[in-house]
Amino acid sequence: AQAILAQDFARVRPVRFGQCGGGPPALVMSDFTVDFTKSYARRRPDEPRSHYSSRLKFINALIKGEASNITDERIEVLSHCYSNVKYLSNVYGPDIMDMLRKYDPEIPS
Repeated sequence: AQAILAQDFARVRPVRFGQCGGGPPALVMSDFTVDFTKSYARRRPDEPRSHYSSRLKFINALIKGEASNITDERIEVLSHCYSNVKYLSNVYGPDIMDMLRKYDPEIPS
């Protein structure tokens, strides 16, 4: 199997409303910075596709916002925390909750 990187998706055109099932426009892949070879970018076996999509959007925003100030390990931890807060209503310390809210305003205060 060949590794798929975000830059490989740069040639993909976004889906427009009314195409491929009539849903909302797809994320423009050239704006996507997630490296799919990293463990944090893999879909978990029991993870619904909608949750995976939401988590990837969070990871993408996190990487763009924090740039070189964040490690892969921190991204991994925050992506797990994100899922736990978003879908299981877990609560963490203020530093983690603030970081999650910074990149997903839908996270409750």
